[in-house]
Amino acid sequence: QLPQLKSVYHALEVPVKRQQLQNAQQPILECILPAAIAQREQEQLVKSVNEQPCEGSFVKEVRIVPSTGPSTAKLEFHLQPQVFVEHLLGNNASPHTETLSEHVVVEYSSPNIAKPFHVGHLRSTIIGNVLSNLHQHLGYRTTRLNYLGDWGTQFGLLALGVQLNNVSDEQLQASPIETLYSSYVAANKAAEESPEVAQRARELFAALEAGQDDVMSKKWQQYRQYTVKDLSKVYHRLGVHFDSYEWESQYSQQQIQAILDKLRSAGLLQREMDGREIVVVDGRRIPVIKSDGSTLYLARDIAALLERWDRLKFSRILYVVDNGQADHFNALFKTASALENNLNLKQLQHVKFGRIHGMSTRQGNAIFLKDVLDEARDVMREKRNLSATTRENSSLDDEHVCDILGVSAVLVNVLKQRRQRDHEFSWQQALQVNGDTGIKLQYTHCRLTSLLDNFRDVELDEVKPDWHHFSKEPIDALDVLYELARFDQCVWQSKEQLEACVLVNYLFGLCNATSRALKRLPVKLESCRHKQSQRLLLFRAAKRTLQQGMQILGLTPLNQM
Repeated sequence: QLPQLKSVYHALEVPVKRQQLQNAQQPILECILPAAIAQREQEQLVKSVNEQPCEGSFVKEVRIVPSTGPSTAKLEFHLQPQVFVEHLLGNNASPHTETLSEHVVVEYSSPNIAKPFHVGHLRSTIIGNVLSNLHQHLGYRTTRLNYLGDWGTQFGLLALGVQLNNVSDEQLQASPIETLYSSYVAANKAAEESPEVAQRARELFAALEAGQDDVMSKKWQQYRQYTVKDLSKVYHRLGVHFDSYEWESQYSQQQIQAILDKLRSAGLLQREMDGREIVVVDGRRIPVIKSDGSTLYLARDIAALLERWDRLKFSRILYVVDNGQADHFNALFKTASALENNLNLKQLQHVKFGRIHGMSTRQGNAIFLKDVLDEARDVMREKRNLSATTRENSSLDDEHVCDILGVSAVLVNVLKQRRQRDHEFSWQQALQVNGDTGIKLQYTHCRLTSLLDNFRDVELDEVKPDWHHFSKEPIDALDVLYELARFDQCVWQSKEQLEACVLVNYLFGLCNATSRALKRLPVKLESCRHKQSQRLLLFRAAKRTLQQGMQILGLTPLNQM
């Protein structure tokens, strides 16, 4: 009946009830047992656990706490208190990480070329970045992919728009994305008014797809370079990076003919009366090839998945794409795994998320993400200028600080939500200092940095953490210790659930516990050197853990604000 655990380390939980911690007088880790385990099996389990080579210097005792009423039975590991506090507060304290053989590929962001980065891509970008960071932090080999849309008839319109607007190379180099986007809008409008224009766009794309237009092909490469350069500016502000930029055009008709032939040979691709070719998934007939022989998006995605499987040898691939694409990924995964025997459905996952509503500037303008981030930066500048506590600091790059604060506010406001829920964005909530916001995380980090900086002459590396001291301190000290002990577990749970909000909410709890401790455990006014140094060890560990968590979220921790 016992669950098979890949890592028992991450299955052990720090008790969250404060009363348990206060009464314990020593640190405990617990493993909640499934309700189905009978009393006789529980006794066998304790015997079995005690026979295992537990680290004697760390584990003092293992015992069963029987189920009572609604509470299920649990296995308790009573830890050696001194070793526990040294592990958490020592200078070498670090997360329990190991290099894992599993290779996880995460595809995220994936906007279209020649368009400004829209807020609709924000959630995919930052959720995908956090999931990549979580896996990397835990020791997985991680590959981050950005799969950009640069294929299809709409891109014939883009090419035509450049011609219609007589766009010069100088214009393109000066403001590439804006120029390309306005060209697309102009051609789209012209195509709505004239069937001849729409036909010309289809012909342009057909020539590009067939490799018959060398001049257009060279320009296409240029448009892609301009797009990546422009996107990189936004990604840098968001703390996001990729190992590889890949393109839908890599899987055009010419490149994927072998995959299409293989689908036909396997009987997966079936011809309809109207000339289309389809796959049947869960009783649904889904088009893959149009009647004119050109490929649809699903065909290119099947080819991309199989090519990645062959090239990257992944253990698991995550596609971070909105809820609306569930049917597409169901068809993709089932068709690809039916064609490739070694590819298991469990290795393929669509990480779904809901939409963000109400993310516009204060003027209510339609949104590109750059506008939202600029707005957040400007609002933070206004708030700082109006704040009575803001001090003049010539060494501080005010614009840089305001930008980081604004980005932190936007990111955390989105990441603290359960990803599958639609989210109503609120400027007022996002930019609060006292609520559960990105500003709170930055403020706490700055406060801890300032405290430690004021006592930089204290050689903390020479100070040995002392459990006896902390057991005599107000309970706020133990609260912080136990919050620190929960970090690795919360990182693991965040990865297991593919939910950034698990880590975000943990960091809010750590900030709250730290704020209470800063009030109850003064350092500057403490005359006892031993107490002072022990408290500094506690706050140094809090800062270190907060910093790690913020970096996993993609935030840049500030030292001053």
